[in-house]
Amino acid sequence: MNYNPAMPSIADMAAKARKRIPAFAVDYLESGIGGEFCLRRNRGDLDNVILWPRYLCDVGTVNTHCRLFDHDYDLGIGVSPVGLGNMMWPNGESRLARAAQAANIPYIYSTMGTTALEDIAANAPDVGWFQLYVPRDRAIMRDLIERAGRAGFKALVVTVDIPVGAKRDRELKNGLILPFRITPRLVAQVIRRPLWALLTLRHGMPRFMNLMPYSDSGDIKHLGEFLTQFFCPGVSIERLQEIRSLWQGPLIIKGLQRGSDISAAADLGADGVILSNHAGRQLDAAPSSIAALQALPSSLRERMTVMLDSGIRSGLDVVRARALGASAVFSGRSFMYALAAAGADGPRQAIEIFRDEITRTLQQLGCTEFEAMSADYRLQTTDNR
Repeated sequence: MNYNPAMPSIADMAAKARKRIPAFAVDYLESGIGGEFCLRRNRGDLDNVILWPRYLCDVGTVNTHCRLFDHDYDLGIGVSPVGLGNMMWPNGESRLARAAQAANIPYIYSTMGTTALEDIAANAPDVGWFQLYVPRDRAIMRDLIERAGRAGFKALVVTVDIPVGAKRDRELKNGLILPFRITPRLVAQVIRRPLWALLTLRHGMPRFMNLMPYSDSGDIKHLGEFLTQFFCPGVSIERLQEIRSLWQGPLIIKGLQRGSDISAAADLGADGVILSNHAGRQLDAAPSSIAALQALPSSLRERMTVMLDSGIRSGLDVVRARALGASAVFSGRSFMYALAAAGADGPRQAIEIFRDEITRTLQQLGCTEFEAMSADYRLQTTDNR
């Protein structure tokens, strides 16, 4: 094991993280929409994917590499975009970018990040992808895309599953507002986390650095309200066609689940799709991402690169998704837990946990190449022989 055995799983890092960051940050990271049924569905449906091992083979050497858009990555896992990463741990986004670069895994950096996108691209020059929330204002949209291109991001990931800001009950109850407003409740939460408070004071309160150039005051209100005011109330095919004309590299659409939407994305020239329900944070009745993958016709997987996020917490989950046809998977919360649990050392710890678990799972299944994983390893019914 090339990591700290005191925290041998993402679940262990999550438990440690909850003790190191304020409650409002925990709620922001972990909350789902409504009754959080979709959040639980992501986990439950993954647990229901049963894999069928084969033995009588040599698995002494395992290749975990994954090829995406003409780049060979070392693992089948990447970092999903998460806004307010520096709220999870001060200066965390840059640390995560450097760890992803060192490990050669893709890092999707969010428009709603709290570090300048140019700085992230400099820290992850070979593996950085930029995630775009599409602004209403076309000039701002073009400027963000041009900035991402100049900075050197390798792919553009357009998120389409936030047509409106979400009503997340936990966030409403804890009063998460940026910039932070000093209230007795907030002070009490911060006092209980002195190291986080000290480092946040040193690095400064997190702000939406990528959007500040487009705001007169730089004062961004409640997240849902801001999203509703600044971003498109639904990303149309016409907008995606315009984005396709502006971006010359790989274009990935994130947040689609229906086959008809994915077919339309392929028709307009998108190179890939990330099946996602926004980690259970937008529509409580949405299917899990793994269920959406299972329902996807194989013909669509042949037309474009199909990836997945939402609910991934282990190397076993990565292999499960690969066995069902995903080319790669992404996780956001796993890496945020890692930052909050172990600071600068957290991202490397999480990556090595995934590496170890992916490798061991493939060996246990009798599969020596991640790219060779297929539906043949999925146990469909108890009648299979």
